[in-house]
Amino acid sequence: MSRSASVSPHSTAGRDRGLAAWSLAGGQAHDRTAHAVLDLTAPASGLVTPAGDQLLGFEVGEGGPPIDAWVRGDDVTAIWEPGDDRGLRATGLWRAHPADAGLAAWELVASATTRQLWADSTLAVSSVVAAAEILSATSHPGASPLFSPRAIPDPAIVLVRRGDGRSVLVMLHPSEHQTLTVVCDGGRARVKCALFPAGVEKGVLLRSRVFAAVGPTADDVAWGPRLAAGFAASPPLLST
Repeated sequence: MSRSASVSPHSTAGRDRGLAAWSLAGGQAHDRTAHAVLDLTAPASGLVTPAGDQLLGFEVGEGGPPIDAWVRGDDVTAIWEPGDDRGLRATGLWRAHPADAGLAAWELVASATTRQLWADSTLAVSSVVAAAEILSATSHPGASPLFSPRAIPDPAIVLVRRGDGRSVLVMLHPSEHQTLTVVCDGGRARVKCALFPAGVEKGVLLRSRVFAAVGPTADDVAWGPRLAAGFAASPPLLST
C-alpha cells in the first residue's frame, strides 16, 4: 500500500498553506483540521470523530487492506479488491470540505468496477452516531430541504441530533437513485445507503456520492440546508 502524500499548493479555511488536508501513515488517514481518523484497513468503520461518531463507513466486503492508498490535497483515496467471486474493485475517495468555525464536513465518492462480464456490485455506506432526535428531508436540485421530525418515505437527507449540543447531517447527492435507511438501537442511529443494487458489467464504472457534516444543534436547521444545497450543486468528480 502506498503511504506517500502529495501536497496541494492551495490553501483552505482552517488549514496551513501548503499542507494536505490529510496525513497518511500505517494504514490510517488523519484529518488535520477535524481530527477524525479513517482506518483504511477497516473502511466500514468510517471516519471516527473525537466524539465517537463513525461517518461515511465504506462497506466493501472482506478482502483485507487496500491494494493502494494515497493523499492528494483535500482527498484521501484507497482501492480494495474484496476477496469474493465478484471480481469487484471498489474505490473510496474521502474529501474534507472547508467549513465555517464549529462545522466539519466530508464527502465520500464510492466507485465500483468488475473484471467479470457481470457482477453483483452491491456495496454500502453507513454512518453510526448517538441519536436523541432524528429529522429527515427529501432533496431536490435548486430547492432548500425542509426537515421534518416525522418519518418520511425515501428520505435523501437525515439530520441526527445527538443530545449533546451537536448534530450530524448525512445525505445522498440528489442525482443518486438510492435512498437512505435509518435504524435506531440502544440510543444510536445507523444511517445506511445501499449502493449499486442493479449490478455492473465489465468496463462500466459505477459511482455514488454521500456527504456528512457535524455542527451545533442550536442552528442545525440553518447550516444543514446551506451545506446540503452546496453539496447538491457541486459538480461531479471526473476521476478518482
